[in-house]
Amino acid sequence: MKAFVFILLLMCAVTASAAPNKPGATVKPLHIYVIDPATMNQAEQVLAQTLQGLTAANKDRKIWFKAGGMYEIQLNRLVSEGATIREISTAWDLLKEFRPQVKGAIVFKLGTESLNVAESLCGPMQGVALDESLLDKAKEKGLSILLDVRGMDEKSAFPKYKNLFKHGTLVNQAISKPANLRDLAVARNSFVFGDSDSAFRTQVTRELGPEALVYGWGPDEFGWVKDISSGNGTGVPADWCLNLSVLQTLPAKIKRPADKPLKAQDGKRYVGFVMSDGDNIQVLCGGFVTDKSFWGSPLRGRFPMSWEMSPILSDVAPRVLEQFYSTATPNDSFVTGPGAPGYTFLHFQTDRQAIAKQAAGFLRKSDLNIVSTLNANEGDMTEAISLLELPEVTAMIYKDYSPYHRRNGSVFFLNDKPCLAYKFVLWEGIQGPDDLSREIAKMPTSPKTDVGSYALINVHAWSYGKSGGPMEAVKRTIDLLPPDTEVVTANQLLAMVKANFGKKPGN
Repeated sequence: MKAFVFILLLMCAVTASAAPNKPGATVKPLHIYVIDPATMNQAEQVLAQTLQGLTAANKDRKIWFKAGGMYEIQLNRLVSEGATIREISTAWDLLKEFRPQVKGAIVFKLGTESLNVAESLCGPMQGVALDESLLDKAKEKGLSILLDVRGMDEKSAFPKYKNLFKHGTLVNQAISKPANLRDLAVARNSFVFGDSDSAFRTQVTRELGPEALVYGWGPDEFGWVKDISSGNGTGVPADWCLNLSVLQTLPAKIKRPADKPLKAQDGKRYVGFVMSDGDNIQVLCGGFVTDKSFWGSPLRGRFPMSWEMSPILSDVAPRVLEQFYSTATPNDSFVTGPGAPGYTFLHFQTDRQAIAKQAAGFLRKSDLNIVSTLNANEGDMTEAISLLELPEVTAMIYKDYSPYHRRNGSVFFLNDKPCLAYKFVLWEGIQGPDDLSREIAKMPTSPKTDVGSYALINVHAWSYGKSGGPMEAVKRTIDLLPPDTEVVTANQLLAMVKANFGKKPGN
């Protein structure tokens, strides 16, 4: 009798645990309200996007901005998993659906810094950003005004409202881009600022840290990364991103595909190609996945290729990272984008140990163990030690700001872990397929005794656009390689360097 009761109770427990997955059970299906940004003017796009960020935490109802590439793939995937879609025509129809979650509007004026001020306050005040051109319509719809910030700029707003902003995430977005990325700022109660001076960018990065992630972009690459690094933060190129506030809420199973181990053979030289710019999540979240120059290339899988991939995706868009891992071929491997957790110059960081500690968590979540770093030319390779010391890191790839291969394949070891600099680049106007073929032919073929038998090649993602793209350029280079040259992934190459040189005296 006791056995029967036990079995009965066990069956009830299993049934109860399974019940939420059945139709009509307590777990609600996901409803997605899809709106096409092309049907709205800029003021309406701002209204809709701030509403998206404000409501993104909803478990059963989401707003989605229609777009192609990875965004389309992810939306289709949600539908295949049972989500229902409803096309919404206007921002006002969208607002009607989510009106109970909105306390009111914060008024701004397009083309002024009041846009960024308003969006900074939307999250803390549970409001939407309303351009002055929409005031009459808002009154007609019964939308109350919480605050009017049309006379306020970012530098005056920051000290006044600083205590309302959450630490850890900032959005650096020019006012000329009013309808991208801003949903993330609202969802995370983040301060938004534009093309401010260097001192202010460093100040807000430092004060809203520690180790803040700054999403967006600045007026120039080097200055932007230097300013953020000087505030001990990390830059995340994301200024054209959409739907991040929603993507960050969608769970994923992140497991990087394993790399096939190789043993070095005498009489060979080994080279590995790595696609650049994997820190750029706006590209990874957009058309990169379908573009025939990149992940969508028909050449992918025909030869070993390594891909820089931002570990920050594991936090802000985990399903995007899962998509790359799950569609990889046996010839695809992954390293981090330049920097960990994101784009940052080691040389200008004020606390490299703290950044490394932060990076460790992202590396675990993204299942990445080889860190690629891009440092300012004034820096040196030993500045990578704080990252190389992490147990999550098995090896590092080093490049300078300009040119990437400035160190000509230099290497050092820490506790048997190699930090190897790029020896070559495949970059239009700097080194092309013919150049690489000639230079690689000069390399030794003694991979067990001469570390010069190994070379990493960084493939410039934005080169060869008029001649088939970078993947086509890699294929042309491989076809020209001298005899006794084997192409491997960066992961395989670094593993061989570690196995053959990591435990030698002096390393």
